[in-house]
Amino acid sequence: MRITRLLTILGLAAVLYVLAARAASDISASPEWLVAVLSLGFSLTPLAILGARPSPRVSALALMGFSLAIATASARTGSGALDVTHDVAWLVIALVMLGLALPRSTSAFVRYGAVAGYALAATTASILSNAGLLPVHAFGVVVVVGLLAVAALHQIVLVGRGHTVEGALSGIAVVSLAVGLAYAWFGPFTGRLATAVEAAVALLLWLGHLAWVDPRWRSLRRIGVPIVAACAVCFVAAFALLPSAPLHRWELGVLAIGAGALWWTTFALARRLSRRAIWTTSGRLADACLAARHRLLGGTTVEDITSGALIPLAIAAECASSSPELYSLEPPLRMRLDSGERPNIRSGEAPPVLLDALYDCGLRGVIDLPTLRPRVVREPAVRELVDAMERRAVGAALPCVHLDHLEGVLLIPIGERTEPLSAAEHDELGRLGRSLGGALAAALAQRRAESHVHELAELRREAESEITALRGEVQQLRGQCDVLGRGLAEDDTLHVAYSPSMRRVQTRAIELAPTEDPVLLIAGAGSPVLPVSRFIHDRGPRWDAPFVVADCSAAAPDEVMGLLFGSSEGPPGWFHSATGGTLLLRDLPALPLEAQARLAAALRDAANMKEDEQPASCPPRIIVTSRIDLGELCRRDALDPDLITHFTRGRLVIPPLQERREDVPSLVLLAIDRACRVFARDPVGIDQQAMMALVDHDWPGDVAELELVVELAVGRVVGKAIGMSELPPLAWPAADGQESLSGTYVDVERRMLVRALQRAGNNKSEAARRLGLKRTTFLDKLRRHGLDDRAPDDVGGTAVG
Repeated sequence: MRITRLLTILGLAAVLYVLAARAASDISASPEWLVAVLSLGFSLTPLAILGARPSPRVSALALMGFSLAIATASARTGSGALDVTHDVAWLVIALVMLGLALPRSTSAFVRYGAVAGYALAATTASILSNAGLLPVHAFGVVVVVGLLAVAALHQIVLVGRGHTVEGALSGIAVVSLAVGLAYAWFGPFTGRLATAVEAAVALLLWLGHLAWVDPRWRSLRRIGVPIVAACAVCFVAAFALLPSAPLHRWELGVLAIGAGALWWTTFALARRLSRRAIWTTSGRLADACLAARHRLLGGTTVEDITSGALIPLAIAAECASSSPELYSLEPPLRMRLDSGERPNIRSGEAPPVLLDALYDCGLRGVIDLPTLRPRVVREPAVRELVDAMERRAVGAALPCVHLDHLEGVLLIPIGERTEPLSAAEHDELGRLGRSLGGALAAALAQRRAESHVHELAELRREAESEITALRGEVQQLRGQCDVLGRGLAEDDTLHVAYSPSMRRVQTRAIELAPTEDPVLLIAGAGSPVLPVSRFIHDRGPRWDAPFVVADCSAAAPDEVMGLLFGSSEGPPGWFHSATGGTLLLRDLPALPLEAQARLAAALRDAANMKEDEQPASCPPRIIVTSRIDLGELCRRDALDPDLITHFTRGRLVIPPLQERREDVPSLVLLAIDRACRVFARDPVGIDQQAMMALVDHDWPGDVAELELVVELAVGRVVGKAIGMSELPPLAWPAADGQESLSGTYVDVERRMLVRALQRAGNNKSEAARRLGLKRTTFLDKLRRHGLDDRAPDDVGGTAVG
């Protein structure tokens, strides 16, 4: 930038000095206003580009603007010094153009060699022409030929990088140089016309090279084209209005037609040459994007999109090691070309690193590998992205966006490209990305719909299979619960009802069975609550539904709620398992008050259930048991008040076994039969004395105690009948309604001796053993109480347990 800053001051001063020298010479043949305006405008170039990013190209453009200002200010004068200045300025312009036109990848040896060779050729031509060995215009011919060659190379590079407008202006500059400079320097153009033509050529060169400073500068199309058109109009008007023009009108027409044909020929040649340029693929890439957009029109299938978009890009890349690829996101597809340009579409996902980078930039631009490489040192986070693109030989990643939604990603191979994408390339790629996004959205809509339908069908089949499996499991669980309940209640204890109290229980159970009211069974420990509950269930409307038995005291209070009603993460609770059937809750007072309140709410909802609801979906009927009467529970505040109201109509008291001794013999025989089957032995009987002992026993453990005593006796019996010796020890309640410890010590001792003899079957040794006495001591006590000579039947009292 030192040269640029220096030229901002010295350039304007030098131009003013040349203009002053021009005013002192013979300048009658030149348009002074045009020369002054253009030369001063060119001299302000270094000042105008001070804000640009420092680079060698910016400095070269500043030098070129200064040289154009000197060349314009010294044109068409009668001074020899100014003519030499004019020629040297144009030589510097040609050298700067040559340096700018050479690609960046050109080695320093080739670059400086070309510049030095061209300068040496022009200097040699000048020396030989002054010596008379070459024509007078030899130096000018070399400069013009050099400008033609440099301008042609410049046009090739511009068009090759996608700057179509700038390339067109470069082509116009070539025609202007070929016709204008030749006629202005060597031909019939003289005077003001020659000066005007040379100034127009300088202006075109300046506008064309100004694109090097900022490729996104769009004023070339807004200013350059009107200026060229204005120059053409001035050119035509000059020949039309000046009758002394050296060319005839028909010659002017031929010249105009020839200039147009020459321009189109040069431009077409430049485009062809740019396609074969080894240092860039820009022109081919821009053309390929345009061709791809045209080929996408009318494409309705994924195959059409693959062929339409990738074939032009593959031809432009001319890279045998890699080819362009197109990825869609939903469904994830990978689209590429096989041999013979046949579409190859398979399932595949886009590289996650590229997707993350595209989302990070907001889907607004193209990811360019040459642009990312210089950032690796300053931004280590870019290293992963650069490595991923280099591994896949990807030069650019283009987001295919439709309505702000990313539809896919287009990967373009790097090939031999080393320079970043130009502004024109970015524009063409952006248009292609939007076209591809819309085409993919339309083509994949059917696939997405079919995919979603297929997924929904799969989900439906899975759901149906799961529902079927769950229904089977529910049915199996219901059957298991039913079998389990039947197995627990399969006995005939309830049918043993010889006592009036037990017949009242049967009658009340038959009354409660057809109703839906909850039932409260008040029974002591060991009472037949299971047979009674099963009796009520089997004779009710839910006889074929599950019968679930749950013990409220079997779990900790903080776990009962989950067991009763279930939880979101665990299995269903007792309440839901018995849906449509009957739930027996043993020991209701063991439920926490919170669980009782929820049970009361569930019973209230069941009472309000609509009559048209299916039984399989209705809440279960509740049967609860308690060992304590409701009144006592209310006094203790052990039951929820709302829950008590649901059992006012369905209350049933099961009498203890000691209040229905008429049923004991039948219950004993049933228990002996069951125990014999359990021990896998032949049936046994029981003698009268043992039966009377069991009848007279108070049975505080109710039927459960009786069954246990009988089972122990069956296990010990050796003969065909159970005797007193096989019965296990029983409690000793009072006989004849008296308390066991009432009376004097002598009375109590006598009763104990009598009962021991009864329990031992009048076997004195066994009776002494059961009392923990020596045989001699036991016999002595019998003599003192007058019991030693009594017959067995004379022994008073009964054995009860």
